[in-house]
Amino acid sequence: MKLNISIIIILLIFSMNIQGQKKIEVDNGYEKGTLVDGYKNGLWSYYDNDTLKIKIDYSTGKLIYLKKDTSEYAILTDDGWKMSKLKVYPHYLGSNNEIEAIFYNYLKYPIKAMQRNINGTVLLGFEINLQGKVDNVKIIKDIGYGCGDAVLEVFKKVPDYWLVARKGDKKYKSRYVLPVHFKIGSMNGGGDIVYKKDSKKEQKKLQKAKEQYFPARYFPKIVISAVGATRTEKIFERRIERDQIRMFPYNRNNIYR
Repeated sequence: MKLNISIIIILLIFSMNIQGQKKIEVDNGYEKGTLVDGYKNGLWSYYDNDTLKIKIDYSTGKLIYLKKDTSEYAILTDDGWKMSKLKVYPHYLGSNNEIEAIFYNYLKYPIKAMQRNINGTVLLGFEINLQGKVDNVKIIKDIGYGCGDAVLEVFKKVPDYWLVARKGDKKYKSRYVLPVHFKIGSMNGGGDIVYKKDSKKEQKKLQKAKEQYFPARYFPKIVISAVGATRTEKIFERRIERDQIRMFPYNRNNIYR
């Protein structure tokens, strides 16, 4: 009798805990799964540009699915950095679209760069170590006026969870480049926006930086656009806010882990 009473009490406590848990179903276009008390639980699916890329079971901590990829990635071998096909390729443990969303939500065109009509590409290089964490983050090409620093600060908001590169049964360090293009424009007589083209000098600097940090796997380019027509900082700030709301479809404030 005492044993039966104990079992009933345990079941009641378990039932109360389950009922007290807050569950939320998430499906925002690039990740799908269930949150329990704010944490990911069970099976989650991640999509890059509507293509299923990864499935993770957070109840067991296991990778269930990884889309096959026969392209080459940059890994550190005994002979230095090489491009190679891999059994498991380095990938953010989530959707790459989430990384884009973080940048589009948080990265603003630096006011000093807008005031001087500065545009061009910032290249951020980083490595994924054998523990699946980011190492050696650095700006390998900058355009100045706070652009590189702004990219670095926003990159810190990306959750530090990555698949480790694996070839056969051996793990390897890998590296990526994240290109962020700052594009500035002005209004023409017809009310359309005309964007300033990168100068030949800027194009040569970009090519040189790519050659110096080779080999590396590249993320799709992130484009940060703004329209500059005044030197008043408050007006600049309002225009940046307006342009980002209008140009960037991502508007996600929550990052689930």
